[in-house]
Amino acid sequence: MYINDVIGPYIGVFIEWGFLMAFLFKLVSRLNNPDKSIVQLSFIMAFSYMLSGAFSFSYSTYLNWFIYDLITIFFIALWFLVIKKQRFLALVYILLGLGLNSLLMITTHYDIYVRHNNEHWFLWTVYSYGVNIIDFLMIMALTTEKDFFFFRKVVNAPRSGYSHNIDKQPLDN
Repeated sequence: MYINDVIGPYIGVFIEWGFLMAFLFKLVSRLNNPDKSIVQLSFIMAFSYMLSGAFSFSYSTYLNWFIYDLITIFFIALWFLVIKKQRFLALVYILLGLGLNSLLMITTHYDIYVRHNNEHWFLWTVYSYGVNIIDFLMIMALTTEKDFFFFRKVVNAPRSGYSHNIDKQPLDN
């Protein structure tokens, strides 16, 4: 089963609203904080999702969203280079989410518009639920700034059992 054309636009509006609310929440909560990077990232995401609903680059909705995701990734990378800040958790979640969304969108576009597939199959279900779940997770990452997939533990995990405690071992002579 996939999300149909009746409920899809409502979910799209809810996601646009979610990014706008994440931006406004971060704007208010970081008012006295000198680090405004999460506010800026939230603004980029809200602005991108609002524009994607207003302007089209292509005849295909999937291709249009793919192009917007690529443009958003480009502007986030450019912004990140300009602010010269260490990467932070929400940035990782946003870039990973946009990358996965763009992959799902371009494969769905290829399936429907290039291969001319009209029959529902597993990719359509993965796309329908995957894109919306990823969008929701990106909103949650911006809002809560929590590591709900434990990326930080994976990145900071020791590479081998011996290298982590090598300085704490007594030397035997």
